[in-house]
Amino acid sequence: MTVLVLTGSARRDSLTRRLGEQLVAATRGAVLAPRLTEIPFFDQDLEVSPPAAVQALRDQVAAAHIVVVVTPEYNGTIPGLLGNTIDWLSRPYAGSPAVLRDKPVVAVAASPGGIGGVRALVALRTVLGNAGAEVLDAQLSVPEVHVRLDDASLAAELEVLVEQLTEIPARAA
Repeated sequence: MTVLVLTGSARRDSLTRRLGEQLVAATRGAVLAPRLTEIPFFDQDLEVSPPAAVQALRDQVAAAHIVVVVTPEYNGTIPGLLGNTIDWLSRPYAGSPAVLRDKPVVAVAASPGGIGGVRALVALRTVLGNAGAEVLDAQLSVPEVHVRLDDASLAAELEVLVEQLTEIPARAA
Protein backbone atom coordinates (compact mmCIF):
# COMPACT_ATOMS: atom_id res chain seq x y z
CA MET A 1 0.00 0.00 0.00
CA THR A 2 1.34 3.43 -0.95
CA VAL A 3 0.76 6.38 1.37
CA LEU A 4 1.51 9.88 0.09
CA VAL A 5 2.09 12.51 2.78
CA LEU A 6 1.45 16.15 1.78
CA THR A 7 2.53 18.94 4.12
CA GLY A 8 1.01 22.39 3.87
CA SER A 9 3.65 24.80 5.12
CA ALA A 10 5.98 26.86 2.93
CA ARG A 11 8.94 26.81 5.33
CA ARG A 12 11.71 24.33 4.48
CA ASP A 13 12.05 23.09 8.04
CA SER A 14 8.46 23.65 9.10
CA LEU A 15 7.01 21.79 12.05
CA THR A 16 4.37 20.18 9.85
CA ARG A 17 7.04 19.07 7.36
CA ARG A 18 9.02 17.51 10.20
CA LEU A 19 5.85 15.81 11.46
CA GLY A 20 5.21 14.53 7.94
CA GLU A 21 8.76 13.15 7.81
CA GLN A 22 8.15 11.30 11.10
CA LEU A 23 4.93 9.88 9.72
CA VAL A 24 6.72 8.69 6.56
CA ALA A 25 9.48 7.09 8.65
CA ALA A 26 6.87 5.23 10.72
CA THR A 27 4.75 4.06 7.77
CA ARG A 28 5.78 1.27 5.44
CA GLY A 29 5.26 2.33 1.83
CA ALA A 30 4.92 6.03 2.65
CA VAL A 31 6.54 8.83 0.68
CA LEU A 32 6.74 12.53 1.33
CA ALA A 33 5.42 14.75 -1.47
CA PRO A 34 7.60 17.63 -2.64
CA ARG A 35 7.12 20.98 -0.94
CA LEU A 36 4.01 22.68 -2.26
CA THR A 37 5.90 25.91 -2.98
CA GLU A 38 6.55 24.55 -6.50
CA ILE A 39 2.82 24.56 -7.28
CA PRO A 40 1.73 27.75 -9.11
CA PHE A 41 -1.49 29.60 -8.38
CA PHE A 42 -4.51 27.69 -9.66
CA ASP A 43 -5.51 28.85 -13.14
CA GLN A 44 -8.64 27.33 -14.64
CA ASP A 45 -7.28 28.07 -18.12
CA LEU A 46 -4.50 25.55 -17.41
CA GLU A 47 -6.39 22.85 -15.52
CA VAL A 48 -6.64 20.42 -18.46
CA SER A 49 -2.97 20.85 -19.40
CA PRO A 50 -1.33 21.86 -16.11
CA PRO A 51 2.24 22.95 -15.40
CA ALA A 52 4.75 20.11 -14.89
CA ALA A 53 4.88 20.47 -11.07
CA VAL A 54 1.09 20.14 -10.87
CA GLN A 55 1.02 17.12 -13.18
CA ALA A 56 3.79 15.44 -11.19
CA LEU A 57 1.82 15.89 -7.96
CA ARG A 58 -1.39 14.72 -9.63
CA ASP A 59 0.45 11.59 -10.75
CA GLN A 60 1.70 10.96 -7.19
CA VAL A 61 -1.79 11.38 -5.75
CA ALA A 62 -3.30 9.13 -8.41
CA ALA A 63 -0.72 6.41 -7.67
CA ALA A 64 -1.23 6.53 -3.89
CA HIS A 65 -3.70 4.28 -2.12
CA ILE A 66 -4.09 6.81 0.69
CA VAL A 67 -3.15 10.47 1.01
CA VAL A 68 -2.34 12.01 4.39
CA VAL A 69 -2.51 15.80 4.49
CA VAL A 70 -0.64 17.50 7.34
CA THR A 71 -1.59 21.14 7.85
CA PRO A 72 -0.54 23.92 10.17
CA GLU A 73 -3.20 26.31 11.41
CA TYR A 74 -3.05 29.82 9.97
CA ASN A 75 -5.66 32.24 11.33
CA GLY A 76 -7.94 29.36 12.30
CA THR A 77 -7.82 27.61 8.93
CA ILE A 78 -5.50 25.97 6.40
CA PRO A 79 -2.78 27.95 4.63
CA GLY A 80 -3.51 29.35 1.18
CA LEU A 81 -0.68 27.23 -0.25
CA LEU A 82 -2.50 24.06 0.76
CA GLY A 83 -5.89 25.33 -0.41
CA ASN A 84 -4.35 26.19 -3.77
CA THR A 85 -2.94 22.68 -4.09
CA ILE A 86 -6.30 21.11 -3.25
CA ASP A 87 -7.84 23.31 -5.96
CA TRP A 88 -5.41 21.84 -8.51
CA LEU A 89 -6.01 18.27 -7.29
CA SER A 90 -9.79 18.65 -7.38
CA ARG A 91 -9.86 19.60 -11.07
CA PRO A 92 -10.72 19.20 -13.90
CA TYR A 93 -14.41 18.57 -13.42
CA ALA A 94 -14.97 17.53 -17.04
CA GLY A 95 -13.08 14.86 -18.92
CA SER A 96 -10.73 12.74 -16.86
CA PRO A 97 -11.70 12.60 -13.20
CA ALA A 98 -9.88 14.72 -10.65
CA VAL A 99 -7.29 12.73 -8.71
CA LEU A 100 -8.83 13.57 -5.33
CA ARG A 101 -12.28 12.30 -6.29
CA ASP A 102 -13.03 9.28 -4.07
CA LYS A 103 -9.39 9.11 -2.91
CA PRO A 104 -9.10 8.00 0.75
CA VAL A 105 -7.58 10.92 2.65
CA VAL A 106 -6.54 11.33 6.29
CA ALA A 107 -6.37 14.81 7.82
CA VAL A 108 -3.68 15.78 10.35
CA ALA A 109 -3.18 19.19 11.94
CA ALA A 110 -0.38 20.51 14.10
CA SER A 111 0.18 23.77 15.91
CA PRO A 112 2.51 25.23 18.52
CA GLY A 113 -0.65 26.28 20.36
CA GLY A 114 -2.49 24.28 22.96
CA ILE A 115 -5.39 23.12 20.79
CA GLY A 116 -3.31 21.51 18.07
CA GLY A 117 -4.81 23.08 15.00
CA VAL A 118 -8.29 21.64 15.52
CA ARG A 119 -9.88 24.59 13.68
CA ALA A 120 -7.61 23.92 10.71
CA LEU A 121 -8.45 20.22 10.98
CA VAL A 122 -12.16 21.01 10.65
CA ALA A 123 -11.46 23.35 7.72
CA LEU A 124 -9.21 20.79 6.03
CA ARG A 125 -11.77 18.01 6.35
CA THR A 126 -14.43 20.31 4.92
CA VAL A 127 -12.32 21.42 1.94
CA LEU A 128 -11.21 17.86 1.18
CA GLY A 129 -14.81 16.63 1.34
CA ASN A 130 -15.96 19.44 -0.93
CA ALA A 131 -13.17 18.47 -3.36
CA GLY A 132 -14.62 14.96 -3.58
CA ALA A 133 -12.10 13.11 -1.43
CA GLU A 134 -13.20 10.28 0.82
CA VAL A 135 -12.23 11.86 4.14
CA LEU A 136 -11.59 9.01 6.55
CA ASP A 137 -12.44 8.96 10.24
CA ALA A 138 -8.79 8.51 11.20
CA GLN A 139 -7.27 11.88 12.05
CA LEU A 140 -4.71 13.45 14.34
CA SER A 141 -4.34 16.82 16.04
CA VAL A 142 -0.95 17.66 17.53
CA PRO A 143 -0.88 20.53 20.05
CA GLU A 144 2.46 22.07 21.07
CA VAL A 145 4.10 20.37 18.11
CA HIS A 146 7.27 22.44 18.55
CA VAL A 147 8.07 20.66 21.83
CA ARG A 148 6.50 17.28 20.99
CA LEU A 149 8.34 16.32 17.80
CA ASP A 150 10.83 14.20 19.76
CA ASP A 151 8.34 13.17 22.44
CA ALA A 152 7.45 9.52 23.09
CA SER A 153 3.77 10.42 23.45
CA LEU A 154 3.72 11.80 19.90
CA ALA A 155 5.46 8.68 18.64
CA ALA A 156 2.71 6.63 20.28
CA GLU A 157 0.00 8.77 18.63
CA LEU A 158 1.71 8.32 15.25
CA GLU A 159 1.81 4.55 15.83
CA VAL A 160 -1.95 4.54 16.41
CA LEU A 161 -2.49 6.56 13.22
CA VAL A 162 -0.21 4.25 11.22
CA GLU A 163 -2.13 1.24 12.56
CA GLN A 164 -5.37 2.87 11.42
CA LEU A 165 -3.85 3.45 7.97
CA THR A 166 -2.87 -0.20 7.64
CA GLU A 167 -6.44 -1.25 8.45
CA ILE A 168 -7.85 0.75 5.54
CA PRO A 169 -8.62 -1.60 2.66
CA ALA A 170 -6.21 -1.04 -0.20
CA ARG A 171 -7.89 -0.01 -3.42
CA ALA A 172 -6.32 -0.09 -6.81
CA ALA A 173 -4.60 3.23 -7.21
